[in-house]
Amino acid sequence: MYFNQVEFGQRVQESRKFAGMTQEELADRLGIDKNHVSRIERGAKACSIDILVELSGILKVSTDYLLTGKSIDREMTRTQVLSVISQLSLIAQNL
Repeated sequence: MYFNQVEFGQRVQESRKFAGMTQEELADRLGIDKNHVSRIERGAKACSIDILVELSGILKVSTDYLLTGKSIDREMTRTQVLSVISQLSLIAQNL
């Protein structure tokens, strides 16, 4: 599997739009120029690891999703969440 910068940019753009943000708003949050965001979204410019991590947090998506397009396994996450809820319920009963 190879990194595809254009597809990465498309995922950034889709995630930004889903979050209801403009390029300018995202740029302000990232502390970069709006044109840099535009170039990232078009796949014309790469971003640093620091920006990648910030993008992930701001857009509330995983870095894996931005880089590869693969989402985390929802069923595994659901199982883990239910397990934690069960454990917390047992702790609460013993209080």
